[in-house]
Amino acid sequence: MRKAKRVAWILLLCTPLIVLASCGTTNVGTTTGSEGKNESITTRLDLTADGEGSFIIKNESKKETILTSSSGQQIEFQLLNEAKEIMYTYSANKMFMQGIVEKSLQPGEEWIIPLNLQTELAGVPAGTYKLVVWSTANGLNDLKIETTYKWAGATTEAPKKLVVENQEVIYIGQQDLHSIEVENLEGTTEAIRLSEVAIPFFEGLEKGKHIIVEYVVENEQKVIQSARIVE
Repeated sequence: MRKAKRVAWILLLCTPLIVLASCGTTNVGTTTGSEGKNESITTRLDLTADGEGSFIIKNESKKETILTSSSGQQIEFQLLNEAKEIMYTYSANKMFMQGIVEKSLQPGEEWIIPLNLQTELAGVPAGTYKLVVWSTANGLNDLKIETTYKWAGATTEAPKKLVVENQEVIYIGQQDLHSIEVENLEGTTEAIRLSEVAIPFFEGLEKGKHIIVEYVVENEQKVIQSARIVE
């Protein structure tokens, strides 16, 4: 009988220890704050009196930050009416280069990305909307900026939809950051402009490579949207 009582007391003494041990394990690794939040990066939206705007990403840390995206798309934005219906989505009528794209930001450096709202919203009726803008870089999707946006409507005729064409060329070299020189299959050389999303493809590209370029014609000049090496 005494032995049974001694076992009972031992079990009662051990029970609080078991409970405390369980609580400690549950709390290991607990984090606070919203998932994906990046304290070293801030974003802001600058709108001008004429209705144009820019999305700015700033590296607030004391070391280099690399922003990584899964495509050439740098930002996304939407325009919503009072009923919260989406009236316009930036990426809806565009093609972007596929593949990992990286952007380096030094400490304190800002990356200014123009929204080109006068052109992008040309087909949207005038009115007061909610403008929502965010970066497509990994980990920055939660840093959305929302603001009331008064759209005066297009002042000129809506631009015609750009047609994406492709062409096989031989890469000669880069003239500057936004243009390259190529030779077409007929042996004629020409300069072609680069869109922002196409620039990374040509960094370090070997001269003489046969490539397929996808481009649109803007103001009678070819502008490359994406490119790939001919296998």
